[in-house]
Amino acid sequence: MPTARTLHRYLGWLIGIWLLLISLSGAVLLFKNDLLLWQYPQLQDLPLRSDISQWGPLLNQLQQQPDFRYVKYPDQDAHWLEAVTHSNQRHYYNASHTLLLTRTPRGDWIDWLYDFHLHLLGGKTGHTVLGVIGLICLLLLVAGIVQWWPKRFSRRLLALPKPALNARTLRQWHSLLALSFAPLLLLTTVTGSLMVFNAEFRSVLSVFSTAPQPAPPFKTAGYQPLATTDWTAALRQAQAQWPDAQLRLSSLRTAAEQPMSFRARMAGEWHQNGRSVVQIDALSNKVIYATPASAFGTTGAIANSLYPLHTAAIGGKLYFWALTISGLLPLLLLLTGLLYTWVTRPGSRISAAPSSLKPESNS
Repeated sequence: MPTARTLHRYLGWLIGIWLLLISLSGAVLLFKNDLLLWQYPQLQDLPLRSDISQWGPLLNQLQQQPDFRYVKYPDQDAHWLEAVTHSNQRHYYNASHTLLLTRTPRGDWIDWLYDFHLHLLGGKTGHTVLGVIGLICLLLLVAGIVQWWPKRFSRRLLALPKPALNARTLRQWHSLLALSFAPLLLLTTVTGSLMVFNAEFRSVLSVFSTAPQPAPPFKTAGYQPLATTDWTAALRQAQAQWPDAQLRLSSLRTAAEQPMSFRARMAGEWHQNGRSVVQIDALSNKVIYATPASAFGTTGAIANSLYPLHTAAIGGKLYFWALTISGLLPLLLLLTGLLYTWVTRPGSRISAAPSSLKPESNS
């Protein structure tokens, strides 16, 4: 049975570089909207209008083009409407319904980085591999904590020595940097992995839920040809259903009997794109389904918290910058870990620390 020390060392060698690349890309992607503004000046200084129904004519136009799948409405951080096709082309419009920009999949470095962080550039298979790497990273972090955990605590264990190329100093820096950010490292690793295996996670949560679940959204409703869809009326009805909510996404219709579906963010919802759903019958333009995210109870709230926790959509600036730093931290952990392995290799002439300063380990 391998010790925590052995497990931590070999797992570090196995996935250390992947953890580094995934963490660094995630830290950069926390600034995705800022990077888009920097990369594409045409997205800067756009007015943000409060009347959501003013987007109706544009949605009517997009509805005539079968390539479009859904739209994402503007918010405080992104003052543009983003229309996404089935091939994941992204079209950006201003409040005058003028097309400002079209981004193709992997058409710029931002999307390359996004695709790597989400799929390792490998589609669905890469996405699954990413989840497995996340679970191994979780084991790596836990093994590291178990390896360090002393039988008796001392102030010396929590003191950072002056930087030096010796075993004790490298071990101490590696351990304390990891321990300082361990909660955030564990949080991002767990939330990232559970998002990959989201269906399985929700199935496990459902076992602990005793409350009845709301009915699913409708798949069919009144027959209305796609060409005569009235998105302006639907937007007004959806907003009137929840006046204090923020409409975030709309799925464009693909069949004449399909209703118009909206995702909304209610007050108190963590998820930046909302998990509350309202549907409008395309024939009568009346609300036929309206379920707030709160109706899914505690288990639903837990599942819906993964994404906002992982992307620092909540918690304010302090949490945002702490998460950013934790994304950069694996670079230092990998460096100090590799240097520690190098200086403690057989035959190394670099001195180790006196044994009296090393923590007593449970492993």
